[in-house]
Amino acid sequence: MLFCIWGLLLLLNSATIGCAERVELFWDIGTLNISRDGYSTWKSMCVNNAVPIPPVHVTQGDVLVLNVRNSLDVPTTVHAHGIYHNYTDYYDGAEMVTECGIPPGENFTYIIDTTTQVGNFWLHSHVQSQLTDGLRTPFIVHEKIKPSTYDEEKLLYFEDWDLRSFDAELAIHSKLNIKDITTAYRMLINGINGNVTQPVAFVPGKRYRVRVVSLLTVMWIKFRMPGHTMQIIDQDGVACNPVEVDGLDMGPGQRFSILVTAHDTTEFNYKYNVTLYANFVNPFPGIIPRYYNGPIEYHQNAPLKHIPDVEDNQLLWSNTLDLQARDGMPLLPVDRQIMLSIKQFVPEFDTPFYSFGDYAYNHTLVPTLFTALSMGNLAFNSSIYGPQTQAHVLHYGESIEVLVYSDDENDHSIHMHAGEYQVVEVGPYGGPVASNRTTVKYQRSGPAPMRCDEIAIRSHSYTKLRFRVNHGAIIFFHCHMIHNFKGLAVTFIAAPDLLQKHMKVPDEVTRMCKLQNIKTSGNAAGNAGFDLTGLPQPLLVNRE
Repeated sequence: MLFCIWGLLLLLNSATIGCAERVELFWDIGTLNISRDGYSTWKSMCVNNAVPIPPVHVTQGDVLVLNVRNSLDVPTTVHAHGIYHNYTDYYDGAEMVTECGIPPGENFTYIIDTTTQVGNFWLHSHVQSQLTDGLRTPFIVHEKIKPSTYDEEKLLYFEDWDLRSFDAELAIHSKLNIKDITTAYRMLINGINGNVTQPVAFVPGKRYRVRVVSLLTVMWIKFRMPGHTMQIIDQDGVACNPVEVDGLDMGPGQRFSILVTAHDTTEFNYKYNVTLYANFVNPFPGIIPRYYNGPIEYHQNAPLKHIPDVEDNQLLWSNTLDLQARDGMPLLPVDRQIMLSIKQFVPEFDTPFYSFGDYAYNHTLVPTLFTALSMGNLAFNSSIYGPQTQAHVLHYGESIEVLVYSDDENDHSIHMHAGEYQVVEVGPYGGPVASNRTTVKYQRSGPAPMRCDEIAIRSHSYTKLRFRVNHGAIIFFHCHMIHNFKGLAVTFIAAPDLLQKHMKVPDEVTRMCKLQNIKTSGNAAGNAGFDLTGLPQPLLVNRE
């Protein structure tokens, strides 16, 4: 484990949790100048003097109390990715959406209740540069009683790692083409250089639940365990009926659990394969895609079992539409459809931006949550949130269908805060599709559509998602790649009347805002009514 010089409380940050009801951790967030991939040295994010950041394990029903010290020279946040909030959205960690961020030198405590959820999640900063630079780790919520369907668990998590920091990359972005940027990435496996990963130890005859977590921000992965049968049993914390696959095809932010039965003897060792790739750039031998292998060890001295390679197009890959939710929740009806269209555009003298609508997303002067809480009946008028939030106001009890069109050349991994959506339908749209892209065919879900909070939107395709508004919330809906930073986000304001009725914002939350001279009431500009004077001019999309 590697150390930086000014973290604190390392010994208090125990990553393995038993059956405690209140799990308290201390994170001092800083940076550390190191080489994590064996190639490049620059300032990685670190927590409590160390990298990698230990995964956090709790048991369903535990309350995670995360005490954060910001030792950076810029604000920071922590988002519990995939965790819902019951009128505690101010702990969601989305900077200038649900909170103001933690100023430099300040302390703040996030309280995360796991009463209603189990599964694979993760903790990360919602400041793009900090996420990309390593402020991220798995967050696993275990069942109170371990299921009888497996004997032991394994955790594998993957990160893409650049040759330079996010800010350094951004500074030269306009001078590079997309291939140059993407080929800089390498892989970390369980927090370390993917070329020197530790073995996954299997005991003959045992059945394992393997938790596979993508902490990626730009690249995608394909994960396989040749010589073993893989069954998907959950995605993004939602249990599904078991489905056998040859491999997992995962975008940034996606998580799966698979069941794998070990062989009966120690005669051979095996290896798992991970391909780090990006469909939106042309392949270049030895650089893109990159290939990594990790040992599956039955015995230290056993020889490696040779298994012939199989072309990707001959394999059965994970597909959310092939999954059925185990609880049998039926397809939701549609009360209202919201159409979003992914577009890329290049402003004069700038790099590409993205949008779901007429404007590229950008922060407002007041966090959207506080606008919804303070504006009374006007909270139902989307214009008070500013055009750059592309806000859609939703009513309690509505069943919403979000129809996402993408005529973009890039793939996108779309995340929804504060809930999950049913994945209902996909199909081709626009085109033509380049030869190295994934060609999307029409497919409709079964009677109990799988639900998740992160879905791959492929190039030149459409996707239909559905969810029901069952509580008040600020739902941030955004690409989980760097396109979020470049405008690909919208905000759903769910039942603002219920937010106003049930939510009381702690003084410590508003204190973080006051320290940064950020208003906590008023419209997007901090003014009364519809007066948006002072709000930065939004970036209008040219949709010709």
